[in-house]
Amino acid sequence: MSHPDALIWDDRYSNDVRWQSRRPPRSLLTSYQNLLPHSGLVLDAACGTTPTGLHLARQGWQVIALDVSNAALRIAQSEVQKEALPISFALMDLTNPWLPSNRFDIILNFYYLSRPLLSTYRKSIKRGGLLFFETFVRDEFIQNEVDGNPHHYLEPHELKTSFADWNIIHYEETQRASRSTERRNRSRRIVRLVARKPK
Repeated sequence: MSHPDALIWDDRYSNDVRWQSRRPPRSLLTSYQNLLPHSGLVLDAACGTTPTGLHLARQGWQVIALDVSNAALRIAQSEVQKEALPISFALMDLTNPWLPSNRFDIILNFYYLSRPLLSTYRKSIKRGGLLFFETFVRDEFIQNEVDGNPHHYLEPHELKTSFADWNIIHYEETQRASRSTERRNRSRRIVRLVARKPK
């Protein structure tokens, strides 16, 4: 894929061991795992090496994992092949996606933002389905320094407003210590949402 983001992420996953290493599932999902039904279909959007998707697949969930990086998907596929897990992969640019309506029991969206996805998720999750969403929020650091594309950061309370008519199980905007060596002494503002689509 010639998408500029694909080139960036392929380079990271191909050449940086930090991105190749096995990661634990996201705590936002594991903290609320008691809410999940026993089985169903999961969409892991912008999945990277899909650590949370792998976690759910090991428990019998069917997972569809989408990402713009072929290198990331190859790393994840090697895990899936070893364990014969129920995960399907697709290389996809999610900046303006199409997803089927009323299809997914769970959607995972961790540290990726494409605003068209917000309305797409609303249609694609089944009634009673769950959305787990965690990403960066604009703050003074983002405003005052060049730090990637400003369109990749939510506005404060934007995510809550977008799903205000859903059952919001968990919502917080908080600071998270940066994992980047260049920003080791800085924190980043994040938003975390768990919401259930009305039945």
